[in-house]
Amino acid sequence: MELHKIDFEKKGLNSLVGKLESDIMDSLWEKKKATCREVFDAVDKKNDVAYTTITVTMDRMHSKGLIERKIHKGKGGLIYTYSPKYSRMELSEEVSDKFVSFLKDTFGSSSVAYLRKKLK
Repeated sequence: MELHKIDFEKKGLNSLVGKLESDIMDSLWEKKKATCREVFDAVDKKNDVAYTTITVTMDRMHSKGLIERKIHKGKGGLIYTYSPKYSRMELSEEVSDKFVSFLKDTFGSSSVAYLRKKLK
């Protein structure tokens, strides 16, 4: 999973990805698996975005390792079905693990000791 920044001004998933990506993840967590059209239908209610914006964003999220994609043959050609790669809890644990590793690698073991002290 590629996450390169954390916005400490925002909360939850919005601190890691943009609003549209966050809304797409919420839709996929709710549906478990969906096509771009199904995600568009759910997300377009909150965002005024084009269908192509959803498809491009979901392709990028797949490249980042946030969502998985399966290809099926359908009547009109290939159908792409997407699902979240991580549950909400797994994503939280993955991000926490990367963050703690970053702190330890950057600031040494004293940063981990400080975290332990703050979390007691």
